[in-house]
Amino acid sequence: MTFKFKRKRLLLSEKNKSSKAIGYARATHNEYENLDEQIKFLKEEGCSLVFSEFISLDEEVKPQFNQAIDCLSKGDQLIITRLDRAFKNKNECLRTINKLINKDIKLRTLTGFFATNESSKSNSSIFKILYELDNLENNSLGERKKEQLLRRKLSGNNLGGRPKISTLKESLVIRLRNEGYSYRSIRSQTGIALSTIRRVILEGELT
Repeated sequence: MTFKFKRKRLLLSEKNKSSKAIGYARATHNEYENLDEQIKFLKEEGCSLVFSEFISLDEEVKPQFNQAIDCLSKGDQLIITRLDRAFKNKNECLRTINKLINKDIKLRTLTGFFATNESSKSNSSIFKILYELDNLENNSLGERKKEQLLRRKLSGNNLGGRPKISTLKESLVIRLRNEGYSYRSIRSQTGIALSTIRRVILEGELT
């Protein structure tokens, strides 16, 4: 009886040793520091291998994420820093978690409900899951706004407010002001809005 008990403990120990933790890190466009920081945290958490990529949150297929999942076996762990690193919405997150559970693979994040190995009471678990999924929605929305601003910036589009005037007109505004003309006089001569004239002159004084 003692032999069987010891044999059982030995088998469990061997099983734990064979299980592995694999990390996944994702950042938008060329956010090198963001990606490097995620990889650093995941390695410190004990990930033997970290898959990473620069890819938009809204991409339907994330190649490196799929490779990370393909490398996982029964008893392994998939570790990410936050849910929004891998999932774009609640439905996608829940579908993937369900698949991992069916394969006896654990998902862990470095923050929130999934951060600990210890199980908690059922009611508490439900609230924590819903709370983290809300964070996922908020973080995803924030990243999409950042991506939109970046795309508009790269395409040369104005990011909001009044359109910028040409360099030639800016030089004219500054020259007229230096010659002693009032803001209203400059507006009547150039047709430029007073708010734009003030901004150009203020920026000129700061440079």
